[in-house]
Amino acid sequence: MTSRFITDKDFEDHKALQRRLMSLPESDQFDEINTLLDRDSVIGLKLANAVLKNKKHFELLLERGLEKANASEIELWLKYLLPRIGFRRVIAILSNKLSQQPQQVAKASYWLPKFLPKGNEQAARLLKNLLNQEKQMLGEEYKAVNPSGQVYKLIFRIKSTGEFAVFGGYQLGSKGSKIIVEILNSSDLYPTGGVRQVSPGDIEILDPQPYDD
Repeated sequence: MTSRFITDKDFEDHKALQRRLMSLPESDQFDEINTLLDRDSVIGLKLANAVLKNKKHFELLLERGLEKANASEIELWLKYLLPRIGFRRVIAILSNKLSQQPQQVAKASYWLPKFLPKGNEQAARLLKNLLNQEKQMLGEEYKAVNPSGQVYKLIFRIKSTGEFAVFGGYQLGSKGSKIIVEILNSSDLYPTGGVRQVSPGDIEILDPQPYDD
């Protein structure tokens, strides 16, 4: 997609770019930001925060992030979009997507404890309900079924050891500092029975892998 308004020179000067965007109607601002996101998601998200006002535009950007960003990148999208949308509304959006797009929800919900408003019991309950629904949807071994009937599971790789694992839970009060994982056999990706706590920074969430059975 090529911008109708933003030049390469503008892109090099972020302040000038922001001024240029602010001279446009918001519908055009939104179109331009979507174009910018194709080039640099950080700059695009920062400028979205700076110039957009319509909450619906931020919800549409979240939809884009859930579809396009990987399991690590989605943290950045949540960082910039969640404060503008609101924690409870994000939970509602994810809940509505859970039955059809469980992998999209799982990669976002993994980071949500980090953004949980301190002391907000209602938000904590909503998050807990979402995580319980997600666990039921993905099943005992965190399986998910897409519309074609193919069964998938979400696989992590522990960077420090190279081991494979599946998500096993976390405490709401941990603010995402530790998660529980169940170690998988590297040859067939079935649980070995080993469970441990790891730092989120020490895991890479791989693309969902289909079961052979």
